[in-house]
Amino acid sequence: KFTHFLSIMTKMFEVALTWLVHLVPLAVFGVVAKTVGEFGFEPLKGLSQYLAVGMTGLFLHVFIVYQGWLLFKGIPLRYFWRKVRTTLVYAWGVNSSLATLPLTLKSLDELKVSKKASTLGACVGTNLNNDGILLYEGMAVFFVAQAAGIHMDLTTQLTAALICVMGTIGIAGIPEAGFITLSLVLTTVGLPTEILPMLLTVDWILGRGRSVVNVLGDM
Repeated sequence: KFTHFLSIMTKMFEVALTWLVHLVPLAVFGVVAKTVGEFGFEPLKGLSQYLAVGMTGLFLHVFIVYQGWLLFKGIPLRYFWRKVRTTLVYAWGVNSSLATLPLTLKSLDELKVSKKASTLGACVGTNLNNDGILLYEGMAVFFVAQAAGIHMDLTTQLTAALICVMGTIGIAGIPEAGFITLSLVLTTVGLPTEILPMLLTVDWILGRGRSVVNVLGDM
């Protein structure tokens, strides 16, 4: 009987989750329509800036930090990018570092990384090393604070940074995982979460950028 009860509860959860997946786009549309109706298209300019800043930050991290590591280790940049480009395109498409893991390991094999090192580094990194999510959440916290006209003193900034780091450790490598933990960060530092539906409108692009950076960080 207990097994039957658990089976029923699982089915109910699946149905509720299916409803949620179908209703979220409608809810986001309603929030955006209400915002445009009240404030015109001005908030959309802010969204475009939010998207541009987020993608620029991720690009700079890859261009400066990751490539700097490669040069420090004496790995030719052209050789590295040629070996990993298929994996990165896949990561962009599926928006998940976990789903990309088999291709990540294949790219590391082609880069002549030992099996032991690649298996440990990539598998652990998929859960613990989420540079893309961390950078995104840090940027989003400041964006939300500025949009709400809330001043963040140094203590609040350090608290937000600490929560961002803790939130990205052990997070599942699934689509929109970073967006889910962002609500936790905003709530912790006392920032409004009402803006999240608006941010979700452009997270389709930002989420893929985060996944690409996460996969690069694993490699």
